[in-house]
Amino acid sequence: MSIDLIVSGKLATHEKVYDSISIAIKDGKVIARGEKGSLGEAKAYLEAGDKIILPGMVDAHVHTYGDPDEGGFNSTRAAASGGVTTINDHPLDLGGAPSSKADMLKKAEKMGSECIVDFSMFACARPDKYQNIADSADCGITGYKTLMQSTSGSEKYEIRANTDAEMYVIAGLIAAAGQRAYIHAESETIIAYLIEKYKKEGKVYPYAHCETRPHVTETLSVAALIEIALATGCAMHMVHLSVPRSFELIKRAKAEGIKITGETCTHFLLCNDSRWEQVGSDFRINPTIRSEEVRLELWDMLAVGDIDLVGSDHAPHASARCDNIFDAFSGAPAIEATVPLLYSEGVDKGRICVTDMVRVTSYNPAKLLGLYPAKGHLDVGADADFVLFDPKRKWTMTDADTVAQSGWTLYAGMEVTGKVFSTYVRGTKVFEDGKFFVEKGFGQWAKARKGSFI
Repeated sequence: MSIDLIVSGKLATHEKVYDSISIAIKDGKVIARGEKGSLGEAKAYLEAGDKIILPGMVDAHVHTYGDPDEGGFNSTRAAASGGVTTINDHPLDLGGAPSSKADMLKKAEKMGSECIVDFSMFACARPDKYQNIADSADCGITGYKTLMQSTSGSEKYEIRANTDAEMYVIAGLIAAAGQRAYIHAESETIIAYLIEKYKKEGKVYPYAHCETRPHVTETLSVAALIEIALATGCAMHMVHLSVPRSFELIKRAKAEGIKITGETCTHFLLCNDSRWEQVGSDFRINPTIRSEEVRLELWDMLAVGDIDLVGSDHAPHASARCDNIFDAFSGAPAIEATVPLLYSEGVDKGRICVTDMVRVTSYNPAKLLGLYPAKGHLDVGADADFVLFDPKRKWTMTDADTVAQSGWTLYAGMEVTGKVFSTYVRGTKVFEDGKFFVEKGFGQWAKARKGSFI
C-alpha cells in the first residue's frame, strides 16, 4: 500500500507526549503510527526536528460572519496561521441568524466556497422559530446556539435573548431532537438595568463595562440554566464563561448527573480588567474581562480539569474606538492567538502541561461537538489535521502582523514564547512560515455525529 506522507518527531496528545513517533498518512487520514522506519515507504517524509507535532485545534467558538465580506476565507486564513484546523461557526450572521435546515445548507455552501480549513456549524435556537429545531437537527449541525442576554448589535443578527420560559421550551425541544444547547449565560434584566442606570449618570468610560456586569450576572444565569437542564434533560454547554464560581456550579451539577459543560476563552486567561488602558473601547467583550485574581484562578481550574475547553470567541470586526463604551462593538479577534498564547502563558510558564493544552483545544472540543473520531486527535482513522509548533520561538504580537481582517489584536505588545510553524488539514499543508498553500474552498464541512457528548 502506498503511503502519501510520513511525519516523524515529538508528538503531544491529550494523554501523553511521545518523544519520537512516526505517523503514516494516506488520502487525508492517519493509517498507522509507530517507530520511525517501521511504517514502510512513503511518497514524502516530514521531519518535525525541534518542533512539536500537535493535533490541530478545533475552535468551538468562532464568529466568521459577524464580518460581512468573505468571513470564512479571512477568518480561516487566520485560523490556519494559528494552528486551528477546524472552526465551529456560531450563527450570529449579519443578514440573519440561520436556524432551519435550508438556512444551514445555504450557509454551508457559502462556507465551503470560502474556507481554507475545515468547518462545522451551529444552528440558532430562536424563540420565534421553535419549529426549526426539529427541522435542522439531523443535517450535520454541531448543536444550537442561543442567548440569555441580548448582545450589542443583536438587531442586525435578528436574534434576541430568551426569557426563562422560552429557554425552558427550547431546552425541551433540543433534548427531544437529541442535540445540545450552547448558551450565552448572562442575566438580561440585571445588565439592562445597570447599563441604563450608568448611561443616565453619564458613566460611559471603558471600565463601566466591567461595573455593569458583576459576577452575579453570569452565575445567576448559569444556576438557572442548570435547573432547566435538570428539568428537561437537555445537554447544555455554557460558552465563554469568565467567573470561577460558574465552573464550580457546573462541577456540582456534573456530580449530580446533569449533562452540562463549560468553556472559557483566550482573553479571560490572558488579560485582566486593566487591559482597557491599552485598547480603549475595543476592550468590550461579553462577558467582561475580570480581575487579575480571577484570571489566575481560571488557570488553576484549567490545570485540574474543571474547565472543559478553551475557545477563541473570534469576532473579527475592525477597530472602532469610541468615547461611550456602550456604543462600542463587542468581541475581539483571537483565532490566530489562542494556541501560541496558551502555550506561552500556560505550558511555558508551568501553569498547565502540553497535554492539558491539547485536551482543551483539540480533543474535548471535538468530542463535545460530535466531530470525534474524525477530529481532535491523531490516532489511526482520524483526519490528518496537525501542526508543527516551535516551542522556543520568541516573538511579539502586533496589530500589523495580524492575519485576521480586523487588522488589530487585543494582545498587541505581548511577548510570546512558541509559534505555529506549519498547519496541515487532512494531510495537506495549508500554511507554513507566513505563507498559504491552498485556495479558498479547500475547507470541508465536518458534519457532527449526534449524541457524542463529553
